[in-house]
Amino acid sequence: MQNYPQYSSKQKWIHWLTLVLIVLTYLLVQFKVTLSPYLGGMFNIYLFHKSFGVLILGITLWRFIVIKQDGVPDVLPKTHKRQRILSKSVQGFIYLSLIIVPLSGYLMSSRSLNFLGVISIPAIDMPNKAYQLFHQIHQVSAYLLLALLIVHIVGALFHYVWIKDKVLQSMLKRS
Repeated sequence: MQNYPQYSSKQKWIHWLTLVLIVLTYLLVQFKVTLSPYLGGMFNIYLFHKSFGVLILGITLWRFIVIKQDGVPDVLPKTHKRQRILSKSVQGFIYLSLIIVPLSGYLMSSRSLNFLGVISIPAIDMPNKAYQLFHQIHQVSAYLLLALLIVHIVGALFHYVWIKDKVLQSMLKRS
């Protein structure tokens, strides 16, 4: 096995926190009817869903700052060009989706966005067709994000199980 560089602890926290928030945001909408009585009604379901979306967007922007400061470890050998292209492409589309999904979610709503019931972000007044367009963008990009995350996870497991290198460990712990 090769000795792979590690992501910084900030990058690991951002990575895993983003995943937790994505899962929670997705589960809130998928199980809204079941969760509604436990979370105080549909209003709170959507309050948390939208607030988590704002957090995901903010953490994604923070991720870009951290990447600029810390760089990104080169965990794949330069000789594996196809893997590197696939890996960077999937990561790039995940990052793009982490911006598009929350922004389109905000733009699809004709109501102000209350972040955790504390800060109110006013709605943008648009024609009804624009709201419908952003709703479609939100749905399609959310499913695309889900598919990309599955590809990302399968890729990490592929490296761990079949290739037996330390690509997955570079995001898990210090070696």
